[in-house]
Amino acid sequence: MSTPAPPTQPPDGGAPPQRRKREILGPTGLVVMVAVILVFTAVSIVIELVSNHGKSYTGSVDVLEQIPADPNEYQVVFHIANRGTKPGRPDVCEATLNDLRGERVGTASVRLRQDIQPGQTLDELAVATAAARPINGQVTCRSLEPD
Repeated sequence: MSTPAPPTQPPDGGAPPQRRKREILGPTGLVVMVAVILVFTAVSIVIELVSNHGKSYTGSVDVLEQIPADPNEYQVVFHIANRGTKPGRPDVCEATLNDLRGERVGTASVRLRQDIQPGQTLDELAVATAAARPINGQVTCRSLEPD
């Protein structure tokens, strides 16, 4: 006697049972999500470091003279040097101006428009605003957007 073949469809005529999708729930899902965020952050940092490799800008500022029309404005010159290995420029250089006692008395900023070759220095004139006569200052250069 032969045995009948097993039915290919359930007797109620419905679709065959589907395998349940595997879902990651609870603490395991949280750990996986945190790991993905950390990997994404690490990759972003590496990309930023690679894009800034070879760029290094230093700056100084000299106070030239007071502007006669306004007693709170002074002519200054920024000296921006490219100490890196690639030509480029920072977007903004800002100076904090100090008086003879070393107290902060004013600020100045300049936006650079032309690239600086490695080992070269760019001199850029600007107008500073100060409450008292500045003697010197500290310059900070930064890029607002990656190249």
